[in-house]
Amino acid sequence: MTAPPQPQDKYIQAGGLRLHYVDWGNPAAQTMLLLHGLQDCARSWDFFANAMRSDYHVVALDHRGHGDSDRAASGRYSLTDYVSDIEAVVESASLRDIVLVGHSAGGRNAFLYSMRHADAVKALVVADVDPDAVNEEAAAMFRRYDAESDEWESMDAVVERLRSRQPGSTQEMLTHQALHMTQGARDGTRVWKRDRRLLANYERPDLWVEWSQVRCPTLIVRGRQSNLLTHEVGIRMREAIPLARLAELEGGGHWFYQEFPGAFDATVRWFLEDLPG
Repeated sequence: MTAPPQPQDKYIQAGGLRLHYVDWGNPAAQTMLLLHGLQDCARSWDFFANAMRSDYHVVALDHRGHGDSDRAASGRYSLTDYVSDIEAVVESASLRDIVLVGHSAGGRNAFLYSMRHADAVKALVVADVDPDAVNEEAAAMFRRYDAESDEWESMDAVVERLRSRQPGSTQEMLTHQALHMTQGARDGTRVWKRDRRLLANYERPDLWVEWSQVRCPTLIVRGRQSNLLTHEVGIRMREAIPLARLAELEGGGHWFYQEFPGAFDATVRWFLEDLPG
């Protein structure tokens, strides 16, 4: 696995916030917009973006309160706020005919945007997320997040924290993520690059009605070792909308795209290559 080159950092003003996104170039190609999950950041997608950038104009957004985007001083971290971030970057960067890819909470944001802006989205990929209001695995994640500190004694400690959630990832992947998801402090510690208040303000309503209104070609991806998106719910999601496919990939869990990036890349390409012209 080759470490990806550096994308271009870009910023927009939206809703009183300065939002950050990275642009991997190739602007003449079809746009692929990547949305990270809760507590992750735009650079979490680097290896996937590098794999796709020769064929797509890849853009990855730091949602508000994450990465290098501003924290919302008012604690505005509702689903509507996150969707407004997507609307802002799409409008500001004049993105059209979008392949929208979202992981976890970013997948929820992605399908809500797709439902509301069907004219802007060519295809949708949602990775390991469901429309349910109640999910015990997600609740367990939040309990772990609430219990842990925002600070880590070293880069090695961050790497081990990430390894505990995605044991299939390579050392290179874990180190790359740890570098971009945290920032160094003067005392040598590493600090998570996200606003802790977004945990308390996170919304998880029932979104089955909204999911049923998605009309673009859609790929649902789950790692077979994930307990968050179950096989049964994945089947229900596939059957709830037209033009949907379900890919269940062996070996990894919730962060499959970071544990087995080659398999994830190939699955997304398989889906996109079969889209109607």
